[in-house]
Amino acid sequence: MPLHISPISRREFLRRSLVAGAGLLTIPALRAADSKADPNHWALLSDTHVAADATLARFDVNMADHLRNAVAGVRALSSPPAGVIVNGDCAFNHGLAEDYATFTGLLHPLSEAGLPLHLSLGNHDDREVFWNAIKDARQTPPPLASRQVSIVEAGHANWFMLDSLDVTNKTPGVLGDEQRAWLSKALDARTDKPALVVVHHDPMLIEGKKTGLLDTAELLAILKPRSHVKALIFGHTHTWRLTDHDGLHLVNLPAVGYPFKKEEVTGWVDCQLRADGMSLEMHAHDTTHPEHGKVSQLTWRTA
Repeated sequence: MPLHISPISRREFLRRSLVAGAGLLTIPALRAADSKADPNHWALLSDTHVAADATLARFDVNMADHLRNAVAGVRALSSPPAGVIVNGDCAFNHGLAEDYATFTGLLHPLSEAGLPLHLSLGNHDDREVFWNAIKDARQTPPPLASRQVSIVEAGHANWFMLDSLDVTNKTPGVLGDEQRAWLSKALDARTDKPALVVVHHDPMLIEGKKTGLLDTAELLAILKPRSHVKALIFGHTHTWRLTDHDGLHLVNLPAVGYPFKKEEVTGWVDCQLRADGMSLEMHAHDTTHPEHGKVSQLTWRTA
């Protein structure tokens, strides 16, 4: 369920546990308080796993500290991004109301800086609890009965944010027939710009794998024939990896929270869109990690 936090005052932020324009089909991206924000500059975060207890650690990693570090890094950028995407698993394990209270409090410096936040849910979130947390801010019903989907417009591309949460605290995810039908229609209505599809769960391209997106084949059947779809961006695996599938870029975002393996990098990604592609710079929590500061250049497929 993508949710969109617009810049608000500190008093208003503290009054609500989360502020969201939920239910909007298309969200103009450039709402940053700084009019100089580049509509093609984005910060990409995933798998924050924040618990109610901000001192809680997993695998010797304090998730709240990692999110604080990522927020500080985004705020320290020399030019402000048009928006910040947090791609699911916002909460630690079961998506408790108290988790979201801590999570949104940690995000406040970004809202205070005038940066729009675009959030989606993963398998460790709870849709009903999250919806209840933002009930005062939900001004319109969601466009789909089962899920929340939206489109975020950027300068050189459109972000299509999907909802792959199936069962809270169960590893696999699924989109379902209704959401895939919506995506097909939405993509066909917006062929004037490159399309970047964002979903929490990773595509399952290995036979026998059952921990990612269960309807991967159906999703790829939508994305691959539409040449204006340039990238599928996801999290879930706590791995930073760039691959492609028949020319479609697969961007596996690193976890902000904690790694599954000690050697895996954690942090966030600075994204700069171009007319013909995008550059991705890794901002690692561990600045001595070999991936820290590394910039990867992706070029869009032409057919």
